[in-house]
Amino acid sequence: MSNSKSKAYVETTVLADALLKPDTPKQSRALAALARYGETLLPVYSIKELKAGALGHFAWLHDKFVQTKSLADTVQAMSSMNPYFLAGRRSTALEALAAATRLLVAGSDVTGDYMSRDSEDADRYRLALAKLIVLSWKKRRKLTHQTIQELDCYIEAAPRTDKTSGFFDLSPQHCSVEKRCSLEGDLKAPQAKELLIALRDAIPESSSRVEDRNRRSVLNQLIRQPQKHITEEECRWLGDAIFAFFCPRDAVILTTNMRDHVPLAEAIGKRAEAP
Repeated sequence: MSNSKSKAYVETTVLADALLKPDTPKQSRALAALARYGETLLPVYSIKELKAGALGHFAWLHDKFVQTKSLADTVQAMSSMNPYFLAGRRSTALEALAAATRLLVAGSDVTGDYMSRDSEDADRYRLALAKLIVLSWKKRRKLTHQTIQELDCYIEAAPRTDKTSGFFDLSPQHCSVEKRCSLEGDLKAPQAKELLIALRDAIPESSSRVEDRNRRSVLNQLIRQPQKHITEEECRWLGDAIFAFFCPRDAVILTTNMRDHVPLAEAIGKRAEAP
């Protein structure tokens, strides 16, 4: 049952679970959570992160099927990923494979000439992934009551397949380097400095995580050198801090990544909730 007075600010992980995890407990929890609030708000930053992250990993798997024309070889390519540097991609690729499996209809017709059952299976998975990628993008703005905080520096171009290679083209996945960051003005407002300091101090200075070090670095720059423009890369490094900063005071950040969002949100008097 929804609470008409409650408001959720939807973070990327919940958006990904709702769109890209069909018929799973993760999708059920995400959809139930979205229905729980009287008002749900989707910042465009979540859409940008979805396309650069999870949707990009789903497209990678689709393209690997196109390249190998083999289910066996594609699974082998996934298992051969470097577990340290590509752990996130491998994990999401496995979820993409599971999602494609659930979408496949037993006995469905796939037209074409195949050298083996393996190549036919690969094409079935490819088609299922293509359908999921296209439909999820079409639905991205339909899951919440409002889509807010538009980004003039980011173009929401629909995923499309290249007619020659058959690979998905998700460009642009990041903001334009030629345009000034749309969020920069608010981040550099005089009243923002106190919030930026609190967000920086919520990140352990001794953290060994690359994302923590990068986030602290950009927050420090915003605090100490506000005259410097934020680059597209630095905007991405801010990541979770963007959600804490821009989440309305009367809303909660809805996320599955409580580890990172809770300390940032609490540092500036806000809250994060899990689905």
